Amino acid sequence: MKLSYPLVVLAAHLAAVAIAQDTTTASSSSSIESSLDSSTDSSVDSTAEASTESINELSDVDSSSVDSASDVASDVASAIAVAEADAVSAVVRTTYNTAIANYNFDDSTFNYCNASFPTASTYSSVSGATLEFVQVIVRHGDRTPVVVAPGQNVSWNCDGYNENIYLKDPTSEALSSSALVSQKVEIPAWNGKYGFSNQLWQGTCNVGELTDTGKKQHQNLGSQLRSIYVNKLGFLPDWLDNPNKLYVRTTHYHRTKNSAEQLLGGLYPFRGVTDDMKIPMYTYPVEIETMDANSDACPAVDTVWYDIISSSPYQTFFTGQSALMSKLAGILNVSGSTWTMVWDGYADTLFTRMCQNKGLPCSSNGSVCATSADRDQVKRNANFDWAYKYRDHPLAKTYTRLHIGSFIGTLRDQLQNVVAGKTGAVKFALYSGHDTTIGPILGSLKASNRQMLWPPYASNLIFEVWKKTDGSRYVRVLYNGEVLKLQDGFKWCDLSACPINTFTTYLANFIPSDITTECNASY
Repeated sequence: MKLSYPLVVLAAHLAAVAIAQDTTTASSSSSIESSLDSSTDSSVDSTAEASTESINELSDVDSSSVDSASDVASDVASAIAVAEADAVSAVVRTTYNTAIANYNFDDSTFNYCNASFPTASTYSSVSGATLEFVQVIVRHGDRTPVVVAPGQNVSWNCDGYNENIYLKDPTSEALSSSALVSQKVEIPAWNGKYGFSNQLWQGTCNVGELTDTGKKQHQNLGSQLRSIYVNKLGFLPDWLDNPNKLYVRTTHYHRTKNSAEQLLGGLYPFRGVTDDMKIPMYTYPVEIETMDANSDACPAVDTVWYDIISSSPYQTFFTGQSALMSKLAGILNVSGSTWTMVWDGYADTLFTRMCQNKGLPCSSNGSVCATSADRDQVKRNANFDWAYKYRDHPLAKTYTRLHIGSFIGTLRDQLQNVVAGKTGAVKFALYSGHDTTIGPILGSLKASNRQMLWPPYASNLIFEVWKKTDGSRYVRVLYNGEVLKLQDGFKWCDLSACPINTFTTYLANFIPSDITTECNASY
């Protein structure tokens, strides 16, 4: 989540507000459609160019381990031809060709508070194939706000559910050495004399901390994955005799580590903690993190983001909602770039309260309160912002390459290692991250409108590698319990069974060839 923005973008925003006052709804729609026409053409052209580059890059892979590059080229060329043929469909039925208040997303079943999970009863195998490898990318569970609005008369509690599920051997009363202390968050009552606790909520939660609800979500997700990969398929052993069959990586935030721990507790409950049975959980130092935007290491990611939000279609959308933003800013008594340039702060405040049934906020004197209609419109605005910057803007591909392209490279390389037989004992890889981990990947894959909505808590994106009897391999992509569907006009592959080389070649479009050069380039 961005917390500061340059004055030049603020100036552009204010200028756009003035222009928008004299702009009709019809001209706004025309502006958006014009940009989307350009976006569609650019997307098709850039996909073709990047696919050719990607095929060349793959030419160094051992030919005995993968299908020939010419076959991949043929597959990708066919996919691009389909996309070109469907370009008119993409323009006509694209996500945002109407005013933002009436845009044609179907969000009637959207549940930001809790993602759907795959279940043993709804899950089916790929016909005539054997499962070889699984990658699971998740968003952390329900959490407290990460943007703190002043004067929020609510309480958050995060210590009612056991989070350290591996720290006690269930067969013994003895605690491991790592469980000699129990960490607690203390927020003293405000007494008006000293301290700063009047600037935060009451309770036992830190900012952005996983709530008890969030812990249970990932425990449940892990249990569902166990019912599939252990009980139904026998892909993973009933008892994890070798922890190296799993690879686990999280970002450096406690909520993503805690989510991974809870998920593993559902996948393999009641495990002991002898040194040889501990599951390693890897975290990159924040300075080199690739599972989320790293603007310190890659300054260009902010530059491209600024270009996207200062574009005409975005500003048309943004200024059209200025009255609602002003109302909510008054209720919350907030100001500054976090609250005037994007909807993130409002979405964070309203959605976290919604998911914990804490009611809608009111002004300090109680004279004005946010309504459920206000919250629903913020949801629509946030969903627009999400799909536009990660999928629909002409710079979305560049933004994704800078934002998370290196992590996409990690996923791609791991899939290629499956083909080459270089994954060792690992059969199941878990990556615990954020909405900003999953969202850019969905955008790069050209997810359908319904599946491109803001990733809910505990969202789960799964890449499965299946091998058929003839030796060919396919990738199936599941998102929140369903096969990932593609946006109209971008049928580059059937993600219920996509040839693995077609899939990895497509991913290469979003992987930087020289991250240092791209991160320091001018855009």
